[in-house]
Amino acid sequence: MGTLFYTQNNANTNQVNVAAPNTGYTAGTNNQSGYGIGINYTWQKLLATANYQSFKSENPYTANATATTFTAGAPAAWGANGGAAPAVAGGSNVNDTQMYFAATYDFGILKAYAQYLDRKVENNLNTSQYFKRSAQQIGVRGFATKTIEYWASVGNGRVQAFGAGQPTANFTGYQLGSNYWLSKRTNLYAIWGVTGTSNVSSVAGDNPRSSNASQYAIGARHTF
Repeated sequence: MGTLFYTQNNANTNQVNVAAPNTGYTAGTNNQSGYGIGINYTWQKLLATANYQSFKSENPYTANATATTFTAGAPAAWGANGGAAPAVAGGSNVNDTQMYFAATYDFGILKAYAQYLDRKVENNLNTSQYFKRSAQQIGVRGFATKTIEYWASVGNGRVQAFGAGQPTANFTGYQLGSNYWLSKRTNLYAIWGVTGTSNVSSVAGDNPRSSNASQYAIGARHTF
């Protein structure tokens, strides 16, 4: 099964006269476009998915009152709009690409899965400036007995903000958990997880520190 989409919202304008009382003007290309493709594949006990999408934002220049200097809008990624309408806001002067790959396989005694994602937001006025993140994860889930369920996962990734001279960090995380099913609606659970982030490199005027944290939870749950 596959999915495909394309979106476009273009508005090209030209203005040669500065509006009174010389407050400047905005003109030029103001385009928001994007496309995406996804493929889902099922074969016996194997499920796999591959997805890619790309968005491009071209925003106009703004002239000063005398129209002698021009500035472009600051780059901004596509994403949530702080809860206000619209729920998703377009970017500003960026190329924003993402990809996601995942697969699961049922071995009978357990299910195994793997995931990978990558996103890069590139300033289309200066391609040396970009934000990039990538991460991968593997895990298993299954039943040791008819009543004892278990799962485990481990993953790592990297975040880099607008080039080598900006914050860069590596992160890791893993989790172990188990359910003891007393009935179909009631279970006891125990979960333990750890996350860690490396020293953030190349941050001017800051004194970054690495961080590590661990958490656990033990409890009972009943669904009505």
